[in-house]
Amino acid sequence: MRERVVAAIGGLVIGHVLWLLAITAAINTSDVSFWVLIVSVVIIGLSAGVALLGWRAYQRKQQVRTAFLWALPIAPVLMTIAVLGVTYL
Repeated sequence: MRERVVAAIGGLVIGHVLWLLAITAAINTSDVSFWVLIVSVVIIGLSAGVALLGWRAYQRKQQVRTAFLWALPIAPVLMTIAVLGVTYL
């Protein structure tokens, strides 16, 4: 049980840090709204891919890997939705 909790927390932290790096790179450009949109599309696509890998790990009964992979895209997707709302609404 402890391993799954640590893996999930690690997935959340790593996902958030990777999102911060990507969005910082997008914000440091001259055309912020364009690059935020591009980075957001890439983040959503990668998150879907990671979720698929998590599903495969779940089917193989790899609980620690599943916890990590399913927690990894949570923060980036939520933060991307928030940034898109602020940028385009």
